[in-house]
Amino acid sequence: MSGGGDVYCPHCFTLVASGVSGAWPATHARCPQCALIIGPGRGRPSPDGNPGARGAAAGVMAERARRAAPTPTHSKADVRAALGRVAAEMGLRIERLLMVDYQDRAAHDPSLPQLPEVLALYGGWKAARRDAAERARADG
Repeated sequence: MSGGGDVYCPHCFTLVASGVSGAWPATHARCPQCALIIGPGRGRPSPDGNPGARGAAAGVMAERARRAAPTPTHSKADVRAALGRVAAEMGLRIERLLMVDYQDRAAHDPSLPQLPEVLALYGGWKAARRDAAERARADG
């Protein structure tokens, strides 16, 4: 990598560093989203990549979030609103919002319920997404 740009995880393709010049990371680093190891110089200059790799990283991310099992501080209504907001900002229907994309936004926006909390409230990503989409259809 050269310049002073953003760096994305080679596993889940979420943003891991900004304003980077040169190869990143200098030594092994752990992705804050998927928790997989990023080898020296293996950061990617763009979020483009193999969708299958994002799915594998999502599994790691979900398992890590489930183990965290926090006591929710947000309601299901808050989660539905957050999923709707992120999907709208990305130009997607809620049904198409990927967990990896939501987590990337939530990691950089503390106003959003974090993934462990979403999973604690719903038991799974698909259930949360389905509830948010159904409520959006009912309200709209």
